Amino acid sequence: MNTHNEYRLAEIFQSGMLLQRDREIVLWGTAAPGITATAVFYQEDAQGTAGSLLCGKGTAGPDGRFRITLPPQTAGEGYLLEITFDCAQAGSIRLDNICIGDLWLAGGQSNMEFFLKYDRDWEHTKKLPRNPKIRMYNVPQRAFEGHTTHNRAGYGRWIDDSSPELAYFSAPAYSFARNIQTATGIPIGIIGCYWGGSTAAAWISKEALRLPPLDRYIKEYEEAISGSSPEKTADDSLAAWAFEDSQQHVADFEPLLYGQSRAWQLEYMKAHADDPIVPMGPYHFNRPSGLYHTMLSSLFTLSIKGVIWYQGESDAGDHAFLYDRLLTALIETWRRQWNDNFPFLIVQLAPFGVWLDCDNQGYAVVREKQASVARNVPDVYMAGIMDLGSYYDIHPKEKMEVGRRLALLARGHVYGEKGLLCDAPEAVSAVLETNRRIAITFLHADGLAAGSKASDWNIRLGEQNIPPSEITIKENRLILTLPDDIADGQTPLYVSLGCKDYAEIHIHNRAGLSALPFQIKVERGGIQ
Repeated sequence: MNTHNEYRLAEIFQSGMLLQRDREIVLWGTAAPGITATAVFYQEDAQGTAGSLLCGKGTAGPDGRFRITLPPQTAGEGYLLEITFDCAQAGSIRLDNICIGDLWLAGGQSNMEFFLKYDRDWEHTKKLPRNPKIRMYNVPQRAFEGHTTHNRAGYGRWIDDSSPELAYFSAPAYSFARNIQTATGIPIGIIGCYWGGSTAAAWISKEALRLPPLDRYIKEYEEAISGSSPEKTADDSLAAWAFEDSQQHVADFEPLLYGQSRAWQLEYMKAHADDPIVPMGPYHFNRPSGLYHTMLSSLFTLSIKGVIWYQGESDAGDHAFLYDRLLTALIETWRRQWNDNFPFLIVQLAPFGVWLDCDNQGYAVVREKQASVARNVPDVYMAGIMDLGSYYDIHPKEKMEVGRRLALLARGHVYGEKGLLCDAPEAVSAVLETNRRIAITFLHADGLAAGSKASDWNIRLGEQNIPPSEITIKENRLILTLPDDIADGQTPLYVSLGCKDYAEIHIHNRAGLSALPFQIKVERGGIQ
Protein backbone atom coordinates (compact mmCIF):
# COMPACT_ATOMS: atom_id res chain seq x y z
CA MET A 1 0.00 0.00 0.00
CA ASN A 2 1.21 3.54 -0.68
CA THR A 3 -1.53 5.28 1.38
CA HIS A 4 -2.87 5.46 4.90
CA ASN A 5 -5.74 7.91 5.25
CA GLU A 6 -4.31 11.37 4.53
CA TYR A 7 -0.75 10.11 4.96
CA ARG A 8 0.36 8.92 1.58
CA LEU A 9 3.02 8.75 -1.03
CA ALA A 10 2.39 10.11 -4.50
CA GLU A 11 0.40 7.84 -6.79
CA ILE A 12 3.47 6.69 -8.76
CA PHE A 13 5.09 5.04 -5.70
CA GLN A 14 3.96 1.43 -5.42
CA SER A 15 5.29 -2.04 -4.83
CA GLY A 16 6.86 -3.48 -7.98
CA MET A 17 8.00 -0.10 -9.31
CA LEU A 18 11.37 0.88 -10.78
CA LEU A 19 13.52 3.87 -9.83
CA GLN A 20 16.27 5.47 -11.92
CA ARG A 21 19.79 4.29 -11.09
CA ASP A 22 22.68 6.63 -10.31
CA ARG A 23 20.36 9.56 -9.56
CA GLU A 24 19.06 10.93 -6.29
CA ILE A 25 15.87 9.13 -5.25
CA VAL A 26 13.22 11.72 -4.52
CA LEU A 27 10.07 10.62 -2.67
CA TRP A 28 7.10 12.87 -2.11
CA GLY A 29 3.64 12.69 -0.67
CA THR A 30 1.20 14.26 1.78
CA ALA A 31 0.78 14.32 5.55
CA ALA A 32 -0.68 16.63 8.13
CA PRO A 33 1.21 19.96 8.18
CA GLY A 34 4.24 19.80 10.44
CA ILE A 35 4.41 16.01 10.50
CA THR A 36 7.79 14.47 9.63
CA ALA A 37 8.01 11.42 7.38
CA THR A 38 11.00 9.08 7.65
CA ALA A 39 12.02 6.80 4.78
CA VAL A 40 14.12 3.66 5.09
CA PHE A 41 15.24 2.10 1.80
CA TYR A 42 17.10 -1.20 1.78
CA GLN A 43 17.74 -4.42 -0.09
CA GLU A 44 17.12 -7.95 1.20
CA ASP A 45 19.15 -10.96 0.16
CA ALA A 46 17.71 -14.39 -0.66
CA GLN A 47 17.63 -15.25 3.06
CA GLY A 48 15.63 -12.11 3.90
CA THR A 49 18.54 -10.35 5.56
CA ALA A 50 18.53 -6.58 5.16
CA GLY A 51 21.57 -4.93 3.64
CA SER A 52 22.74 -1.37 4.26
CA LEU A 53 19.98 1.08 5.00
CA LEU A 54 19.38 4.42 3.31
CA CYS A 55 17.48 6.85 5.51
CA GLY A 56 15.94 10.24 4.90
CA LYS A 57 13.38 12.61 6.38
CA GLY A 58 10.99 15.28 5.19
CA THR A 59 8.49 17.48 6.99
CA ALA A 60 5.11 18.38 5.53
CA GLY A 61 4.67 22.09 4.89
CA PRO A 62 1.52 24.18 5.31
CA ASP A 63 0.12 22.63 2.13
CA GLY A 64 0.59 19.13 3.59
CA ARG A 65 3.30 18.09 1.13
CA PHE A 66 6.58 16.48 2.14
CA ARG A 67 9.67 15.53 0.15
CA ILE A 68 12.45 13.09 1.02
CA THR A 69 15.74 12.73 -0.86
CA LEU A 70 17.87 9.58 -0.75
CA PRO A 71 21.33 9.12 -2.30
CA PRO A 72 21.76 7.48 -5.72
CA GLN A 73 21.91 3.70 -6.07
CA THR A 74 23.33 1.37 -8.70
CA ALA A 75 21.12 -1.07 -10.60
CA GLY A 76 19.63 -3.87 -8.53
CA GLU A 77 16.51 -5.74 -7.51
CA GLY A 78 14.62 -6.69 -4.35
CA TYR A 79 14.54 -3.30 -2.66
CA LEU A 80 12.05 -2.36 0.05
CA LEU A 81 10.84 1.05 1.16
CA GLU A 82 9.28 1.84 4.53
CA ILE A 83 7.74 5.20 5.42
CA THR A 84 6.83 6.11 8.99
CA PHE A 85 5.38 9.30 10.41
CA ASP A 86 5.93 10.95 13.82
CA CYS A 87 2.20 10.73 14.45
CA ALA A 88 0.67 7.84 16.38
CA GLN A 89 -2.43 7.72 14.17
CA ALA A 90 -0.60 7.77 10.85
CA GLY A 91 0.50 4.15 10.63
CA SER A 92 3.22 3.28 8.12
CA ILE A 93 3.72 2.51 4.43
CA ARG A 94 5.69 -0.45 3.10
CA LEU A 95 6.57 -1.08 -0.55
CA ASP A 96 8.45 -4.14 -1.75
CA ASN A 97 9.83 -5.73 -4.94
CA ILE A 98 11.35 -2.42 -6.08
CA CYS A 99 13.98 -2.34 -8.85
CA ILE A 100 16.72 0.15 -9.53
CA GLY A 101 17.59 0.50 -13.24
CA ASP A 102 16.86 2.77 -16.18
CA LEU A 103 13.45 4.41 -16.35
CA TRP A 104 12.15 5.65 -19.70
CA LEU A 105 9.08 7.74 -20.46
CA ALA A 106 6.96 6.78 -23.49
CA GLY A 107 4.85 9.68 -24.76
CA GLY A 108 2.64 10.68 -27.67
CA GLN A 109 -0.73 9.73 -29.08
CA SER A 110 -2.48 6.50 -30.03
CA ASN A 111 0.37 4.99 -32.03
CA MET A 112 2.51 5.04 -28.89
CA GLU A 113 -0.36 3.98 -26.63
CA PHE A 114 -1.25 1.15 -29.05
CA PHE A 115 -1.96 -1.90 -26.89
CA LEU A 116 0.00 -5.11 -27.26
CA LYS A 117 -3.21 -7.07 -27.83
CA TYR A 118 -3.78 -5.13 -31.10
CA ASP A 119 -0.25 -5.75 -32.36
CA ARG A 120 0.33 -8.12 -35.27
CA ASP A 121 2.85 -10.10 -33.21
CA TRP A 122 0.78 -10.41 -30.02
CA GLU A 123 0.29 -14.17 -30.24
CA HIS A 124 4.06 -14.60 -30.46
CA THR A 125 4.88 -11.94 -27.87
CA LYS A 126 2.66 -13.34 -25.13
CA LYS A 127 4.41 -16.73 -25.45
CA LEU A 128 7.89 -15.29 -24.89
CA PRO A 129 9.65 -16.13 -21.60
CA ARG A 130 8.54 -13.70 -18.93
CA ASN A 131 11.06 -11.07 -17.83
CA PRO A 132 10.67 -9.80 -14.24
CA LYS A 133 13.32 -7.14 -14.88
CA ILE A 134 10.85 -5.14 -17.01
CA ARG A 135 8.47 -2.88 -15.05
CA MET A 136 5.65 -0.84 -16.63
CA TYR A 137 3.27 1.89 -15.52
CA ASN A 138 0.56 3.79 -17.39
CA VAL A 139 -0.19 7.29 -16.08
CA PRO A 140 -3.97 7.47 -15.47
CA GLN A 141 -5.62 9.38 -18.30
CA ARG A 142 -7.37 12.48 -16.99
CA ALA A 143 -8.73 15.12 -19.32
CA PHE A 144 -9.53 17.34 -16.34
CA GLU A 145 -9.17 17.14 -12.58
CA GLY A 146 -11.43 14.44 -11.20
CA HIS A 147 -11.77 12.63 -14.52
CA THR A 148 -10.92 8.97 -15.05
CA THR A 149 -11.33 7.43 -18.50
CA HIS A 150 -12.38 3.95 -19.45
CA ASN A 151 -8.72 2.93 -19.79
CA ARG A 152 -8.47 1.51 -16.29
CA ALA A 153 -6.79 -1.85 -16.99
CA GLY A 154 -3.10 -1.37 -16.33
CA TYR A 155 -3.45 2.40 -15.78
CA GLY A 156 -2.23 3.71 -12.45
CA ARG A 157 -0.59 0.40 -11.41
CA TRP A 158 2.92 -0.93 -11.78
CA ILE A 159 3.02 -4.28 -13.56
CA ASP A 160 5.59 -6.71 -14.93
CA ASP A 161 5.14 -8.77 -18.06
CA SER A 162 3.59 -11.72 -16.20
CA SER A 163 0.52 -9.58 -15.47
CA PRO A 164 -2.68 -10.14 -17.51
CA GLU A 165 -2.75 -6.35 -17.84
CA LEU A 166 0.28 -6.57 -20.13
CA ALA A 167 -2.20 -6.81 -23.03
CA TYR A 168 -3.20 -3.20 -22.26
CA PHE A 169 0.31 -1.76 -22.31
CA SER A 170 1.98 0.04 -25.22
CA ALA A 171 3.40 -2.39 -27.78
CA PRO A 172 6.24 -0.10 -28.95
CA ALA A 173 7.14 0.82 -25.36
CA TYR A 174 7.19 -2.80 -24.21
CA SER A 175 9.26 -3.87 -27.21
CA PHE A 176 11.69 -1.01 -26.51
CA ALA A 177 12.02 -2.01 -22.84
CA ARG A 178 12.47 -5.71 -23.63
CA ASN A 179 15.16 -5.03 -26.23
CA ILE A 180 17.05 -2.64 -23.94
CA GLN A 181 16.84 -5.00 -20.97
CA THR A 182 18.16 -7.91 -23.03
CA ALA A 183 21.03 -5.80 -24.37
CA THR A 184 22.09 -4.20 -21.06
CA GLY A 185 21.14 -6.83 -18.48
CA ILE A 186 19.88 -4.18 -16.05
CA PRO A 187 16.24 -3.69 -14.95
CA ILE A 188 14.29 -1.40 -17.28
CA GLY A 189 11.17 0.56 -16.44
CA ILE A 190 8.82 2.29 -18.85
CA ILE A 191 6.14 4.83 -17.98
CA GLY A 192 3.39 5.36 -20.55
CA CYS A 193 2.08 8.92 -20.66
CA TYR A 194 -0.04 9.27 -23.80
CA TRP A 195 -3.47 10.03 -25.21
CA GLY A 196 -4.88 9.03 -28.59
CA GLY A 197 -5.50 12.00 -30.89
CA SER A 198 -3.50 14.45 -28.78
CA THR A 199 -1.64 17.35 -30.32
CA ALA A 200 1.84 18.12 -29.00
CA ALA A 201 0.43 21.45 -27.79
CA ALA A 202 -1.53 19.58 -25.10
CA TRP A 203 1.78 18.36 -23.62
CA ILE A 204 3.57 21.73 -23.45
CA SER A 205 3.50 24.39 -20.74
CA LYS A 206 1.45 27.54 -21.26
CA GLU A 207 4.60 29.63 -20.88
CA ALA A 208 6.13 27.99 -23.95
CA LEU A 209 2.91 28.32 -25.95
CA ARG A 210 2.63 32.05 -25.27
CA LEU A 211 5.70 32.70 -27.43
CA PRO A 212 5.11 33.38 -31.15
CA PRO A 213 4.50 31.56 -33.40
CA LEU A 214 3.16 28.91 -31.02
CA ASP A 215 0.79 31.41 -29.45
CA ARG A 216 -1.62 30.63 -32.30
CA TYR A 217 -2.64 27.49 -30.36
CA ILE A 218 -3.79 29.59 -27.42
CA LYS A 219 -5.45 32.17 -29.72
CA GLU A 220 -7.33 29.43 -31.58
CA TYR A 221 -8.45 27.93 -28.27
CA GLU A 222 -9.69 31.31 -27.03
CA GLU A 223 -11.58 31.83 -30.29
CA ALA A 224 -13.13 28.36 -30.01
CA ILE A 225 -14.53 28.99 -26.53
CA SER A 226 -15.45 32.64 -27.09
CA GLY A 227 -19.09 33.26 -26.32
CA SER A 228 -19.78 29.76 -24.97
CA SER A 229 -21.65 29.32 -21.72
CA PRO A 230 -19.47 27.77 -18.99
CA GLU A 231 -22.49 25.98 -17.56
CA LYS A 232 -23.59 24.54 -20.91
CA THR A 233 -19.99 23.60 -21.78
CA ALA A 234 -19.72 21.73 -18.49
CA ASP A 235 -23.04 19.91 -18.99
CA ASP A 236 -22.29 18.98 -22.60
CA SER A 237 -18.73 17.91 -21.76
CA LEU A 238 -19.68 15.66 -18.85
CA ALA A 239 -22.47 14.07 -20.88
CA ALA A 240 -20.10 13.44 -23.79
CA TRP A 241 -17.45 11.97 -21.49
CA ALA A 242 -20.04 9.67 -19.94
CA PHE A 243 -20.72 8.35 -23.44
CA GLU A 244 -17.06 8.28 -24.46
CA ASP A 245 -16.09 6.28 -21.38
CA SER A 246 -19.05 3.89 -21.53
CA GLN A 247 -18.34 0.21 -22.04
CA GLN A 248 -20.70 0.13 -25.01
CA HIS A 249 -18.81 2.83 -26.86
CA VAL A 250 -15.50 1.14 -26.09
CA ALA A 251 -16.84 -2.16 -27.43
CA ASP A 252 -18.15 -0.49 -30.60
CA PHE A 253 -14.88 1.34 -31.28
CA GLU A 254 -12.37 -1.38 -30.40
CA PRO A 255 -12.67 -3.39 -33.67
CA LEU A 256 -11.17 -0.39 -35.50
CA LEU A 257 -7.93 -0.84 -33.57
CA TYR A 258 -7.48 -4.34 -34.92
CA GLY A 259 -7.80 -2.94 -38.47
CA GLN A 260 -10.93 -2.71 -40.64
CA SER A 261 -11.66 -2.13 -44.30
CA ARG A 262 -12.64 1.29 -45.63
CA ALA A 263 -16.20 0.02 -46.19
CA TRP A 264 -16.41 -1.03 -42.53
CA GLN A 265 -15.14 2.38 -41.44
CA LEU A 266 -17.75 4.19 -43.55
CA GLU A 267 -20.52 2.10 -42.00
CA TYR A 268 -19.17 2.86 -38.54
CA MET A 269 -19.12 6.61 -39.21
CA LYS A 270 -22.67 6.47 -40.54
CA ALA A 271 -23.92 4.56 -37.48
CA HIS A 272 -22.15 6.93 -35.06
CA ALA A 273 -22.70 10.25 -36.82
CA ASP A 274 -24.85 11.56 -33.94
CA ASP A 275 -22.58 10.48 -31.08
CA PRO A 276 -22.01 13.26 -28.53
CA ILE A 277 -18.69 15.10 -28.81
CA VAL A 278 -16.81 16.88 -26.03
CA PRO A 279 -16.78 20.59 -26.97
CA MET A 280 -13.47 22.41 -26.93
CA GLY A 281 -13.02 23.96 -23.52
CA PRO A 282 -11.75 23.22 -20.02
CA TYR A 283 -12.97 19.58 -20.18
CA HIS A 284 -11.39 18.74 -23.54
CA PHE A 285 -8.20 16.64 -23.42
CA ASN A 286 -6.72 18.54 -26.37
CA ARG A 287 -6.86 22.04 -24.96
CA PRO A 288 -3.46 23.74 -24.93
CA SER A 289 -1.32 22.56 -21.98
CA GLY A 290 -4.17 20.39 -20.68
CA LEU A 291 -2.43 17.02 -20.50
CA TYR A 292 0.80 18.71 -19.44
CA HIS A 293 -0.95 19.57 -16.18
CA THR A 294 -3.37 16.66 -15.66
CA MET A 295 -0.94 13.83 -16.55
CA LEU A 296 2.68 14.79 -17.24
CA SER A 297 3.12 17.02 -14.17
CA SER A 298 2.64 14.02 -11.87
CA LEU A 299 6.08 12.79 -13.02
CA PHE A 300 8.18 15.95 -12.86
CA THR A 301 10.12 15.06 -9.70
CA LEU A 302 10.84 11.50 -10.83
CA SER A 303 14.26 10.96 -12.40
CA ILE A 304 14.19 9.32 -15.84
CA LYS A 305 16.78 8.05 -18.33
CA GLY A 306 15.12 9.49 -21.44
CA VAL A 307 12.00 9.75 -23.60
CA ILE A 308 10.61 7.83 -26.55
CA TRP A 309 8.01 9.84 -28.51
CA TYR A 310 5.58 8.78 -31.26
CA GLN A 311 3.22 11.62 -32.22
CA GLY A 312 2.48 14.10 -34.99
CA GLU A 313 -0.65 12.78 -36.70
CA SER A 314 -2.82 15.33 -34.90
CA ASP A 315 -0.46 18.16 -35.85
CA ALA A 316 -0.58 17.57 -39.60
CA GLY A 317 -3.05 19.48 -41.77
CA ASP A 318 -3.08 23.25 -41.34
CA HIS A 319 -0.50 23.21 -38.52
CA ALA A 320 2.07 20.94 -40.16
CA PHE A 321 4.44 23.82 -40.99
CA LEU A 322 4.79 24.58 -37.25
CA TYR A 323 5.65 21.09 -36.10
CA ASP A 324 9.41 21.59 -35.81
CA ARG A 325 8.83 24.61 -33.56
CA LEU A 326 6.20 22.72 -31.58
CA LEU A 327 8.27 19.59 -31.03
CA THR A 328 11.38 21.59 -30.20
CA ALA A 329 9.40 23.57 -27.61
CA LEU A 330 8.10 20.33 -26.13
CA ILE A 331 11.58 18.83 -25.82
CA GLU A 332 13.02 22.02 -24.33
CA THR A 333 10.10 22.37 -21.90
CA TRP A 334 10.43 18.81 -20.66
CA ARG A 335 14.20 19.00 -20.29
CA ARG A 336 13.90 22.27 -18.42
CA GLN A 337 11.17 20.92 -16.13
CA TRP A 338 13.26 17.85 -15.28
CA ASN A 339 16.49 19.91 -15.24
CA ASP A 340 18.05 17.20 -17.37
CA ASN A 341 19.07 17.15 -21.03
CA PHE A 342 18.00 13.53 -21.39
CA PRO A 343 17.92 11.84 -24.83
CA PHE A 344 14.74 12.10 -26.87
CA LEU A 345 14.01 9.33 -29.40
CA ILE A 346 11.24 10.05 -31.90
CA VAL A 347 9.36 8.03 -34.52
CA GLN A 348 8.79 9.54 -37.94
CA LEU A 349 5.19 9.25 -39.19
CA ALA A 350 4.37 6.09 -41.14
CA PRO A 351 2.66 6.01 -44.57
CA PHE A 352 -1.07 6.59 -44.22
CA GLY A 353 -3.94 7.66 -46.48
CA VAL A 354 -7.36 7.84 -44.84
CA TRP A 355 -8.97 6.40 -41.68
CA LEU A 356 -12.46 7.32 -40.48
CA ASP A 357 -12.58 11.09 -41.07
CA CYS A 358 -8.78 11.55 -40.78
CA ASP A 359 -6.67 12.10 -43.88
CA ASN A 360 -2.95 12.50 -44.53
CA GLN A 361 -2.86 16.19 -45.45
CA GLY A 362 0.48 17.59 -44.31
CA TYR A 363 2.11 14.26 -43.42
CA ALA A 364 5.07 14.86 -45.70
CA VAL A 365 5.63 18.26 -44.07
CA VAL A 366 5.46 16.79 -40.55
CA ARG A 367 7.98 14.11 -41.52
CA GLU A 368 10.36 16.77 -42.83
CA LYS A 369 9.91 18.78 -39.62
CA GLN A 370 10.58 15.70 -37.50
CA ALA A 371 13.79 15.08 -39.44
CA SER A 372 14.78 18.73 -38.95
CA VAL A 373 14.37 18.44 -35.18
CA ALA A 374 16.47 15.27 -35.13
CA ARG A 375 19.20 17.07 -37.09
CA ASN A 376 19.22 20.31 -35.16
CA VAL A 377 18.28 19.60 -31.52
CA PRO A 378 21.05 17.93 -29.49
CA ASP A 379 20.55 14.31 -28.41
CA VAL A 380 17.41 13.78 -30.51
CA TYR A 381 17.38 10.67 -32.69
CA MET A 382 14.74 9.49 -35.15
CA ALA A 383 13.50 6.06 -36.19
CA GLY A 384 12.12 5.73 -39.72
CA ILE A 385 9.13 3.49 -40.45
CA MET A 386 8.26 4.35 -44.04
CA ASP A 387 7.99 0.62 -44.76
CA LEU A 388 5.41 -0.15 -42.04
CA GLY A 389 2.32 1.91 -42.94
CA SER A 390 -1.13 1.11 -44.29
CA TYR A 391 -3.24 3.29 -46.57
CA TYR A 392 -6.54 2.67 -44.76
CA ASP A 393 -5.21 2.39 -41.21
CA ILE A 394 -3.67 5.21 -39.20
CA HIS A 395 -2.35 2.61 -36.75
CA PRO A 396 0.45 0.45 -38.23
CA LYS A 397 0.22 -3.00 -36.67
CA GLU A 398 3.94 -3.86 -36.48
CA LYS A 399 4.58 -1.92 -33.26
CA MET A 400 7.02 -4.45 -31.83
CA GLU A 401 9.25 -3.58 -34.79
CA VAL A 402 8.86 0.13 -34.03
CA GLY A 403 10.05 -0.55 -30.47
CA ARG A 404 13.00 -2.56 -31.78
CA ARG A 405 14.12 0.35 -33.96
CA LEU A 406 13.84 2.80 -31.06
CA ALA A 407 15.85 0.39 -28.91
CA LEU A 408 18.58 0.23 -31.54
CA LEU A 409 18.85 4.03 -31.40
CA ALA A 410 19.11 3.91 -27.61
CA ARG A 411 21.67 1.11 -27.62
CA GLY A 412 23.88 2.98 -30.09
CA HIS A 413 23.48 6.61 -29.07
CA VAL A 414 22.58 6.42 -25.36
CA TYR A 415 24.26 3.23 -24.13
CA GLY A 416 27.22 3.51 -26.52
CA GLU A 417 27.15 -0.05 -27.84
CA LYS A 418 30.16 -0.30 -30.14
CA GLY A 419 29.84 -1.41 -33.76
CA LEU A 420 26.05 -1.37 -33.69
CA LEU A 421 24.22 -0.31 -36.85
CA CYS A 422 21.40 1.66 -35.23
CA ASP A 423 20.52 4.47 -37.67
CA ALA A 424 18.33 4.36 -40.77
CA PRO A 425 19.96 4.76 -44.20
CA GLU A 426 20.17 8.47 -44.98
CA ALA A 427 20.79 9.89 -48.45
CA VAL A 428 23.48 12.57 -48.39
CA SER A 429 24.37 13.24 -52.04
CA ALA A 430 23.32 12.50 -55.62
CA VAL A 431 25.51 12.71 -58.72
CA LEU A 432 24.64 12.35 -62.39
CA GLU A 433 27.44 9.96 -63.34
CA THR A 434 26.38 9.58 -66.98
CA ASN A 435 23.53 11.09 -68.95
CA ARG A 436 21.38 8.17 -67.86
CA ARG A 437 22.63 7.24 -64.40
CA ILE A 438 22.17 8.91 -61.00
CA ALA A 439 24.22 7.63 -58.05
CA ILE A 440 22.83 8.34 -54.58
CA THR A 441 25.19 7.95 -51.61
CA PHE A 442 23.80 6.90 -48.21
CA LEU A 443 25.08 6.97 -44.67
CA HIS A 444 24.37 3.95 -42.42
CA ALA A 445 24.13 1.86 -45.58
CA ASP A 446 25.93 -1.37 -44.62
CA GLY A 447 24.13 -4.20 -46.41
CA LEU A 448 21.96 -1.80 -48.42
CA ALA A 449 19.14 -3.54 -50.31
CA ALA A 450 16.44 -1.93 -52.46
CA GLY A 451 12.88 -3.06 -52.95
CA SER A 452 11.14 0.22 -53.68
CA LYS A 453 8.98 0.34 -56.78
CA ALA A 454 9.84 2.77 -59.59
CA SER A 455 6.63 4.65 -58.85
CA ASP A 456 7.98 5.55 -55.38
CA TRP A 457 10.68 7.73 -56.93
CA ASN A 458 10.33 11.28 -58.14
CA ILE A 459 13.11 12.42 -60.48
CA ARG A 460 12.29 15.95 -61.56
CA LEU A 461 13.89 17.88 -64.40
CA GLY A 462 12.14 21.25 -64.41
CA GLU A 463 8.44 20.39 -64.79
CA GLN A 464 9.17 16.89 -66.11
CA ASN A 465 8.97 13.80 -63.86
CA ILE A 466 11.11 10.86 -64.95
CA PRO A 467 10.65 7.35 -63.46
CA PRO A 468 13.82 5.22 -63.29
CA SER A 469 13.94 2.12 -65.49
CA GLU A 470 16.33 0.23 -63.21
CA ILE A 471 17.49 0.37 -59.57
CA THR A 472 20.75 -1.27 -58.51
CA ILE A 473 23.01 -1.23 -55.45
CA LYS A 474 26.78 -0.71 -55.34
CA GLU A 475 28.11 -0.75 -51.74
CA ASN A 476 26.63 2.34 -50.03
CA ARG A 477 25.31 3.82 -53.27
CA LEU A 478 22.01 3.31 -54.99
CA ILE A 479 22.11 3.65 -58.79
CA LEU A 480 19.06 4.89 -60.69
CA THR A 481 19.15 4.23 -64.42
CA LEU A 482 16.89 6.51 -66.46
CA PRO A 483 14.97 5.43 -69.59
CA ASP A 484 16.59 8.15 -71.73
CA ASP A 485 19.62 10.40 -71.73
CA ILE A 486 19.39 13.76 -70.02
CA ALA A 487 20.93 16.10 -72.57
CA ASP A 488 19.81 19.26 -70.76
CA GLY A 489 22.80 20.40 -68.75
CA GLN A 490 21.30 23.60 -67.31
CA THR A 491 17.87 22.85 -65.82
CA PRO A 492 18.13 21.84 -62.12
CA LEU A 493 17.66 18.12 -61.56
CA TYR A 494 16.27 16.76 -58.28
CA VAL A 495 15.69 13.25 -56.99
CA SER A 496 13.37 12.46 -54.10
CA LEU A 497 11.88 9.45 -52.36
CA GLY A 498 9.07 9.28 -49.83
CA CYS A 499 8.28 13.00 -49.94
CA LYS A 500 4.55 12.67 -50.62
CA ASP A 501 1.86 12.55 -47.94
CA TYR A 502 1.45 8.87 -48.82
CA ALA A 503 4.63 7.12 -49.88
CA GLU A 504 6.43 3.92 -49.01
CA ILE A 505 10.15 3.26 -48.82
CA HIS A 506 11.51 -0.27 -49.01
CA ILE A 507 15.24 0.36 -48.93
CA HIS A 508 16.90 -1.27 -45.92
CA ASN A 509 20.32 -1.74 -44.39
CA ARG A 510 21.44 -5.01 -42.81
CA ALA A 511 19.82 -4.01 -39.49
CA GLY A 512 16.44 -4.01 -41.25
CA LEU A 513 16.09 -0.23 -40.94
CA SER A 514 14.16 1.57 -43.68
CA ALA A 515 15.68 4.60 -45.42
CA LEU A 516 14.44 8.04 -44.48
CA PRO A 517 12.57 10.26 -46.98
CA PHE A 518 14.76 12.71 -48.85
CA GLN A 519 14.95 15.26 -51.65
CA ILE A 520 18.40 16.09 -53.08
CA LYS A 521 19.64 18.27 -55.91
CA VAL A 522 21.59 16.13 -58.37
CA GLU A 523 25.11 17.35 -59.07
CA ARG A 524 26.28 17.01 -62.68
CA GLY A 525 30.01 17.02 -62.10
CA GLY A 526 30.32 13.25 -62.36
CA ILE A 527 29.33 12.91 -66.04
CA GLN A 528 32.00 11.01 -67.95
